[in-house]
Amino acid sequence: MIPIAKPFLGDEEIKAVSKVLKSGMIAQGTKVRELQEKFANSCGTDYTVAVNSGTAALHTALSAIGIKPGDEVITTPFTFIATANSILMLGAKPVFVDVDPDTFNLNPNKIEAAVTNKTKAIMPVHYASRPGDLDAIYSFADQHGLRVVEDAAHAFGSTHKGRKVGSTGFLVCFSFDGINNITSGEGGCVLTDDDEAAERIKDLRLLCVKRDTEKRFSGQRSWEFDVAAQGYRYHMSNLFAAMGLVQLGRFQAEFMPRRQEIAKHYHDALAGVSGIVLFPDDYDETVPHIFPIRVTGQR
Repeated sequence: MIPIAKPFLGDEEIKAVSKVLKSGMIAQGTKVRELQEKFANSCGTDYTVAVNSGTAALHTALSAIGIKPGDEVITTPFTFIATANSILMLGAKPVFVDVDPDTFNLNPNKIEAAVTNKTKAIMPVHYASRPGDLDAIYSFADQHGLRVVEDAAHAFGSTHKGRKVGSTGFLVCFSFDGINNITSGEGGCVLTDDDEAAERIKDLRLLCVKRDTEKRFSGQRSWEFDVAAQGYRYHMSNLFAAMGLVQLGRFQAEFMPRRQEIAKHYHDALAGVSGIVLFPDDYDETVPHIFPIRVTGQR
């Protein structure tokens, strides 16, 4: 049996998790802070806020920009259910726009027809690790007063016009699920360069207990629970973070070149096969999460 996805885990990850278990501090703490700092540095952005899943990242990002019941968020139908669920969880409506047939990313030329007076945001998905036309999407959003939340669950390590995915967007959400380019077992994060959005997401992930993140990172807990808004139990544990730190350290030299090498091999082997349409051969910029093909049914 060939598994659909198998995480690359070894003795380093086991030792890192074991060390956290022995420390007794398994909840959110200094390992989470370290992962946040190193992940932000690897992507070239100011803030990373770690959470316990990619879905939590999308949900808190949308909440941070004020998405509420009755609002509409434009997104793609060609994605995992978590994308739409994160919108529905806030009582908003996902509005699906068709994809570009060459990349299966959100087609920016079709967005305008979907905009109504209820539209508040656009959520593109970087399908198969390949960012779409982000310049066109952000330009359209700016012209219409909309916010952009990127679902980059597939795309850690990929670049867009020479810059790492996550380094240029307002709110960019990643997943550390076991099938993605790096894993922390479960987990995810939101990248942003906006101070206010980062602080809002930090509070949201810890039940909206004000400034609880800073206390936990210094080995303390909140005993005066100042809660002014709806929050969620979305914080990442030190166990997740310890595994994620090892994976992040292995990515550049080990995971990234191997994934690109395999994808190039598949592309070369399948090129010219009747009935199969391949995605762009851009594997010096794309670090593939999956290798999809289109089957036309023609021989």
